Amino acid sequence: MSQEAVRLPLRDCATSDWYTSPSDHRCPHDAWVEAVTISERASGELQKQRPIEIQIRLLGAYHDGKIEYAYKGVNEYSLQTSGTTNGHGDWLRDHIEDCDGLILHSIALVNGNLQIKAAEIEYKWTPLG
Repeated sequence: MSQEAVRLPLRDCATSDWYTSPSDHRCPHDAWVEAVTISERASGELQKQRPIEIQIRLLGAYHDGKIEYAYKGVNEYSLQTSGTTNGHGDWLRDHIEDCDGLILHSIALVNGNLQIKAAEIEYKWTPLG
């Protein structure tokens, strides 16, 4: 397990063995959602250019690191929960695919689902301590 921070495009991670191996501390499987942040960074004349960005922050399954996803150029997204009052639950699995020149990231959680279509997605692992 790496004790160094890792920052990669999600496409590079998804083809790596460590990303899909629950025994690797950098793998998102069983991580807990800490935050989902949706923002619009306004710019241009009259602040009319308003691209959507999404950030997801997770506590790693072994509680020894943070996993962050940064989505830029978001074209479409959905977030669904299953009527729970106990959070989103563990990250079960995710899948990426090309979709009309964008990246579609589909995420299954114990208590919900996320789908985000974006121009760029970055993965970051930061060990704690």
